[in-house]
Amino acid sequence: MKNRKSLWVHALVITGSVIFLSACHGNRDYTSNSANPSEPAGDTTMKTTPSNTDTTMKNPSTKGTGGSSTTSKKNVTNKKTRVTVGTMTSKGTMSMKPDKNGVYEMTEVKPAYPGGHSALESYINDHVEYPQDAIDNNSQGTVDVQFIVDQNGKVTDAKAIGKQLQNGLADEAVRVVSNMPNWTPGKVKGKNVKTRMVLPITFKTEG
Repeated sequence: MKNRKSLWVHALVITGSVIFLSACHGNRDYTSNSANPSEPAGDTTMKTTPSNTDTTMKNPSTKGTGGSSTTSKKNVTNKKTRVTVGTMTSKGTMSMKPDKNGVYEMTEVKPAYPGGHSALESYINDHVEYPQDAIDNNSQGTVDVQFIVDQNGKVTDAKAIGKQLQNGLADEAVRVVSNMPNWTPGKVKGKNVKTRMVLPITFKTEG
């Protein structure tokens, strides 16, 4: 009887050990799965993040007010423009006599822009601001700007003559001419005189 009881206790001990070992084994597996970054749960997280990023980059949101008009406006704004300067001429009579205001249409020595015609072209191109209204409406053409170079070389009385271009082109041409630096004045019989000049400025859009 004693031996049978001893065997029974021994069996219980062995059974408890098996249960304990089984429990420990389960805990070890759980801990391993939680700590290992290469387990499927970790892979799912890493794969999902790039996928979301790619979707955002490839399919940017186009919703919002005025999205397409902004792009269109930008294309218009970036349109190329060009300004050229023609040969200066005189209007009116070609006689070497002054009018009632003492202004000559023709002189023995013509007024000269400092640096010559190439310097004049550079000045115009550097200072003209092609009006945005003209760019938006594709306005282009030639503005004839008449002005006077007085006896001191100062540019005065600039104005657009002939066909008037719209959308600010005529006003811009007059503005730039009015702000030109002093010229070398024209001469008649060795004396500085007032001389009336006409400068053609051509505005052109491209693209």
